[in-house]
Amino acid sequence: MDDDDRTTREGFFNTAEAYRLSAVALQQHPVEIGHADKPVQFLYSHAIELYLKALLRQKHSVKTIRDQFRHNIQKLVEEAETLGLVVACEDRDVFAVMEDTDVLLEMRYIRTGSKTSLETAEPEKLRRTSLGVRDRVADALLLKGDLLLRREGEALQLGLKI
Repeated sequence: MDDDDRTTREGFFNTAEAYRLSAVALQQHPVEIGHADKPVQFLYSHAIELYLKALLRQKHSVKTIRDQFRHNIQKLVEEAETLGLVVACEDRDVFAVMEDTDVLLEMRYIRTGSKTSLETAEPEKLRRTSLGVRDRVADALLLKGDLLLRREGEALQLGLKI
């Protein structure tokens, strides 16, 4: 079994959903000290990246996604749009912040000091963008007709039709 067999579009999608739901849980039960938004920002950002990769996986191999797109949000979004993703205006604003590699690194590693709004992605905007991207990617993936969508509360899960 190779990477393409093991790393599927539904695998990307379902993993993205796990990251998004983890961010939601942290927002509902916030930590009251330190840089509490950092894990939430990272989880939403990573979910968005994985949703986009789920759509790209419909056309591209794992190697192509890894080598040509990597973690480059601009490239991922541009390619996702060629595959039918419709991007909302607010999402473009979030993607613009995410395109800055330093912002994504700061979600993982602490650098203290004040930030401008362009240097950080607000958790609520990330939440809305991750939810919108999830829904639009799910719609695009379902168009092919070989996947089923299962909904449990606010969670979505994709699987192959048998």
